[in-house]
Amino acid sequence: MLHKSLVSSFLALGLSLAPAIAAAGEGAECHQGQLSLQSLVDKHLKAVGGKERLKAAKSFQVTSISRDGETVTTSTVQRARPNLVRYDMEKNGTRTSKVFDGQHGWMVEGSAAPQRLDKEKSATMAEYAAFDDALVDPKAQGVALKLDGVEQVNGAPAFRLVLTRGGNTEVRFIDQQSFLEVRRTSTGTHEGKAYNKTAFFSDYRDVDGIKLSHRVQWEADGKKGEKVIQSAHYDAPIEASVFKPAAPRS
Repeated sequence: MLHKSLVSSFLALGLSLAPAIAAAGEGAECHQGQLSLQSLVDKHLKAVGGKERLKAAKSFQVTSISRDGETVTTSTVQRARPNLVRYDMEKNGTRTSKVFDGQHGWMVEGSAAPQRLDKEKSATMAEYAAFDDALVDPKAQGVALKLDGVEQVNGAPAFRLVLTRGGNTEVRFIDQQSFLEVRRTSTGTHEGKAYNKTAFFSDYRDVDGIKLSHRVQWEADGKKGEKVIQSAHYDAPIEASVFKPAAPRS
């Protein structure tokens, strides 16, 4: 993921941007399309599997294949509460692993020894390591929410749900019928560079009681790609050693 930037790589994996500023207007009766902001969040969480099920999940594992032009990347992500995550990727014959151990971010390339990430990159990984999606508990994660009207996505109306932190903004488009997320745009700056990215979510399937998009198509910096999930599981056991950086065995 650091081959380009953490932000680009996390989007390619279909993972969420984790906003982190004071919640502004949470629960306000901001009616758009005859639905309040809080009602929209509640209906969306119910469609995904329910807030109780989401908060009850203790671990998550997913393996996917991403295509970016002619480049094919196989990725496995393992997560555990409260903020442990490991990404293993193989691209062009090179294996890269990134781990957040609850305090620091690490990277291992090939057979090299683990390298501790600098403060900024480690902080970015810490944001993504939060197990729960930002909408599960916006106030606890410091999320500013706003319901900003309705827009057509793939020929169907979708609510525009805006999440903001600092100078970065994420807009999630929630389908009016299914209340599942169908599109997401992210804009802001990372390491002094502006970014503008869009992802489209489809092929939702039930995974251990939680709805998960199995196909994500994305556009960023004039390039297009997609991620297709091969397997996914919630609450499968994960050894604690998985989240400890270590060079792979030869």
